[in-house]
Parts: sequence; structure tokens; C-alpha cells
Amino acid sequence: MSRFARRLATVGLLAAAIAGMSGRAELIVLAAPCLVALVLTFRTPRVERLDVEAHIDEPRCFEGDPIEVRVRVSSSAVLGEIALELEVPETFDVEPPIRRTSFRTMSHEAVWVLRPRRWGRWPVGPVRIEVRTATFGHQGMAKISVGQLTVFPPPSRARDVAVPPALLARVGSHVARRVGAGVEFAGTRPYAPGDLARRINWPVSTRRRALYVNEFAAERAADVIAVVDTTVDVGPFPTSSLDLGVRGAAAVVQAYLRYADRVGLVSLGGRLRWLAPDAGTRQYFRIVETLLAARLDESVIDPDIAHLPRQALPPGALVFFFSPLLDPRAMEAIRDLRERGHAVVVVDVLTVEPVGKGAADELGLRIWRLEREVLLHGLRALGVTLLKWDEESGVALDRVRLEPLIRVGR
Repeated sequence: MSRFARRLATVGLLAAAIAGMSGRAELIVLAAPCLVALVLTFRTPRVERLDVEAHIDEPRCFEGDPIEVRVRVSSSAVLGEIALELEVPETFDVEPPIRRTSFRTMSHEAVWVLRPRRWGRWPVGPVRIEVRTATFGHQGMAKISVGQLTVFPPPSRARDVAVPPALLARVGSHVARRVGAGVEFAGTRPYAPGDLARRINWPVSTRRRALYVNEFAAERAADVIAVVDTTVDVGPFPTSSLDLGVRGAAAVVQAYLRYADRVGLVSLGGRLRWLAPDAGTRQYFRIVETLLAARLDESVIDPDIAHLPRQALPPGALVFFFSPLLDPRAMEAIRDLRERGHAVVVVDVLTVEPVGKGAADELGLRIWRLEREVLLHGLRALGVTLLKWDEESGVALDRVRLEPLIRVGR
């Protein structure tokens, strides 16, 4: 029974009861129309079945991309009202307003445009459906799920990258220190049998009265590993340590994949996850999917993240370590990477400081800052390249200056 029918019944029965007890016939004039309307309302047959179609245009998108959600409700009979209301997470902007209503129709279609503001896997819906019959005597309500939307971090804005000190023996886009097949001039040498004639440097050969040929720097590829510390997440959205770490890792992965390098991932958290290095556009989406799983991880397992698996770290790989540097195990993991001979770039994604009031808290904050400086100095002593997260450019890969590879002892 709808609210309209309940109101008719309440007014009609109450007026009839008062008329019977008080003997006032004029109240029957008020009760009769309500009861007649109530009888006519219930003579309308119920709608036994509704056909509902709900879907998301694209199950994957980037932050800020518009995504359409369509919901269509149809019936075999004319309905007095169809109301649709979509429930979405707080991190979504919705256009137009969430509730859509249509009157005196057999079908109704609603379209919403969603703009997600934060990466992750988010449920879209449920959609709350309310229908009333043509005479408003019957009403029904149901909820259906629309689906799940996967939101990727925004694309990288990096234009250049740091060349790893150790390059692979396969063709790539980085200029190596050795000579080989390439396009960048590296010097000249005396002609040897088998050299191509087009490589002869005629000006040098004329001056020295002997044949000299040009040499070119070899172009090689690299292995790059992005390590994201998900053990803690501090700071407000959208600048929390986990948000910045994921965005930074996505930027590094996308930047190096443009150079045909092999890129992998290690996620440190309740469950240690890694993805072996590989090349290609598909690898970017594999890595981001692995990062998205970190937010949903509620494991109580405490893995040994201080020693990363060797399967995920090829020899000589360049490692980008995104961490707020609040967990001591992260420091041990960085030390372990240096002991294996990896060039390590640590990106500090901590953007907040402890908050307190009073003289004691101010003194504690000063001590915390001093301890933080000591920690960063210790990393530099290990030969680690330190970067601070830049609010405008994120990870400035073109300004990375890698420290020489050294082995450290305990």
C-alpha cells in the first residue's frame, strides 16, 4: 500500500468512526469520498514485473574522466511514478542531481555523468528504484547494483628520465657508454676491414692521410623497479602518502615504458606483492591493477619486507622507492637494495608533520624534525639519491642524479 492510499484510509476510516460515535452525519460527507477513492485505487492491478537495465559505459578510467551510468526501467503497464536514485562514493562528482523522477509513463531512463577524483576500485550503486501505480494505490521499492569502476592514477607528465648506470645487453633507447649500433656520435677510429663505407669520416681521413671511421654510442635498454611502501597511509586526500606513492609509481612506470624499458613493481604492505619486469603498454595496466589491490588489503600477515624477493629485482635494476619513511622496515629494505648493488632513488612522499599545541608539543616537533634529518642523512651516506615530492611536477625524473654504485657493509 502506498503512502497516498494509507492517507485515504486513515482519513476515511477516522471520519466514519467519529460520525458513528457522535451521530454527526455531516462527517460521512468527508469519509465517503476518501473511501470511494480508496476502493478505486485498489481496483488498479499491481505491476508484477519490472525490467531494469543498469550498466557503466566504461569499467576503467583515469581520475577526472567523465563516465556515464545508464539505468532504464520499463513496465508492461502505465505507472504513475518512477523514481531513480543513484548512490556513489564521496570521491565522485555527479551530474545532474542524483534523483531522477518521471510521471505517467511505461518506461524511464536516467543517465548520470560521474567524475571520480581518487584512484582505486569503487562500487557504483546501488540504484534505488521506487514505482507507484497509475492510481497511486500500490508502490514498490528495490535496489540493484550497477557494477564496479576501476579508476587509474592520472597519466605521467614526465618528459625525460634518468639513465640507469647499468644497462641491459639488448636494444633500447638509452645511450650507453660503450660503442655499438646507435645514432649518437662517440668518436673516430682507424678503418678496419669490414667497416661500412658510409661510416668513413672523410674530413679526418684527409687530414691524417689514412682512413678513419665514425663510432656511435650503443643504445641499450634498462630494468626499472618501482617500490611502493603501503605499510602506512598518512595525510589528507589527495596528498596522503599512499596517494602520492601510487601516482609517483604510475608516473615512473609510464615514463620508462615509453623508452621500451622493462618495468616491474614491488608493493610493501600487509601482503608482499611483486610483478616481474616486462615491457609494453599492457604492463602499465598490470602494474596499476596490482597497486589498486594494495588499498583493499586487510591482511594481518606481517611479512619480512626488509628483504625483497630476488625474483622481482633483476641484477643492476634501477629502483624507485616511494615511502614516507616512517616504518623502520622500509629503511632496512633500502639498505638491502644497496647491498645488492642497485641504484636506489628514494622519493619522500610525507607531506604532513605531527600536529600539537603547547610548549611541550613544539619541543617534540623540533626533536622529530632533527630525527628526520638524521634519517635522511643516513640514506645519503648509503649512496641513495633522495627526492622530495614536488607538488607541481610530482617526480622530476629529468633532474635525478644517480649516485655511483657502491656496496655497503653492515
